[in-house]
Amino acid sequence: MSPFEFAVPPPSVERIESRIAVDLVKKALFVAPVIVVALGLWRGVDAALGALLALVVVIANFLASAAIIGWAARTVPHALPGVALLSFLVRLAAITAIGAGVKAAGIVDWPVFGITLVVTYLGLLFWELPSISLTLASPGLKPKPGQFEE
Repeated sequence: MSPFEFAVPPPSVERIESRIAVDLVKKALFVAPVIVVALGLWRGVDAALGALLALVVVIANFLASAAIIGWAARTVPHALPGVALLSFLVRLAAITAIGAGVKAAGIVDWPVFGITLVVTYLGLLFWELPSISLTLASPGLKPKPGQFEE
């Protein structure tokens, strides 16, 4: 075996951002029923709808982020940092506009919507952090034990 051959094939680096976003969405869908039901029982139907809307916004934001970063990585890799920053600012403005619209319309419990939005966004990111591999040997999600054994 030459020094340039791998005993174990390296993982595919295609769509790393999509795999991470899908993992975040799975975790969000796991906690969503608990959050919605708990807030609904505590503060009523408006609170449950506010929590549900906030979770939808968070999930859409993660998926949009992955789609934009994935597109930039494949299409204009030299502009990836700029595209990532600009897309973050645009998505932040969109979330702010959605929040302002929700508050102005008064369709859901505004404090529950806002708190759920911020807490689930940050909570999911911190929950995902241990799952991320920060090595070039296995970028993206950390491989599961025995994933590459033959």
